[in-house]
Amino acid sequence: MKYLVMCEGSNEETLINLLLDNDKLKITRDDLIGRRPYNVRQLKNPVIKTELKHYNDYVVIYRIGDTQKDDLVIPKDLKRIVLKDNIFKICTKPEMEYLLIINENLINEFNKSKESPKEFAKRNIVYNGVRYDQSNDFLKNYYGGRRINNLVDNIIKYKHIKRHEKDELFLADLLK
Repeated sequence: MKYLVMCEGSNEETLINLLLDNDKLKITRDDLIGRRPYNVRQLKNPVIKTELKHYNDYVVIYRIGDTQKDDLVIPKDLKRIVLKDNIFKICTKPEMEYLLIINENLINEFNKSKESPKEFAKRNIVYNGVRYDQSNDFLKNYYGGRRINNLVDNIIKYKHIKRHEKDELFLADLLK
């Protein structure tokens, strides 16, 4: 069986790529439709539709993001490939920046602030002289190379700190 990883934003996609490239997930690129995660929220994307039709068998879908309110619409031409029971929400709420806050040991300061994780990270997190700017490059530099285990540790800590809805999984659930 193949997997389709759908990321709400490019930051989620960047972190999933880092985890895949460093063999930290239960799944590998060979397990993925198209051998990569996709920065999309719905299945209407023509590239994804083509990849799914080419595979032409059941898939497991992981939807990764902080907003999990919209249902995944399964186009009629994909109903024989995509089953509702094979769709899983991997929640990162409040925001992916919370992982950076965990890594910098700034949870208490963040909790005292009235800022969103994104605002707090922009104001408080600097790595190699560069202030957090929501860019994929910042995340690659911050967690890439020898710091990949920090990302894994942050994901595990996040699961112990946050609570989600019953139907929402954590990124930690995808780790080896």
